[in-house]
Amino acid sequence: MALTLIKGDKVDLWVRNMLNSLRRLHPVQHNVPAVWNHFEQEFWQKFTNSTKELRARNQLKKLRFRYLDINRYIAKFEDLIVQANYTLVSQETINIFLKGFNKNRSLLDKVFTLPVLVTYKAMKQRLIAIIKLMQLVNSIAQDAPDFRSFCSNNPQLP
Repeated sequence: MALTLIKGDKVDLWVRNMLNSLRRLHPVQHNVPAVWNHFEQEFWQKFTNSTKELRARNQLKKLRFRYLDINRYIAKFEDLIVQANYTLVSQETINIFLKGFNKNRSLLDKVFTLPVLVTYKAMKQRLIAIIKLMQLVNSIAQDAPDFRSFCSNNPQLP
């Protein structure tokens, strides 16, 4: 029986309760597939949701913003927040969001310019705007001509 293979302090009570429920069933009157489906549903409900939340919380702790890839960071963050059963409006969630930028101190400094924002939505919008400006500046800098070589090739300027 599958229940005898499930071991550990966290599941012992649940296994005992399930075994007691199964022992009360009549072998002829109770439909075996229905019993198995019930067991499977109870098992998944009891143990997979908590591990899904735990995995999401651990992933949130490790999630880091990669330079200029704000959309991917926000999408992953918001997906993990839902899986971890957090709310976007809590201070804890905002702190987790900001910790993802811990290697980008200059970016965090820009986020906390006046007026200081206190909501996740406002911080997210400001970060997106800052990153877009940084992308624009990088794009302009890459396409701009090198003025030093321009001046050295044309010594007679008006």
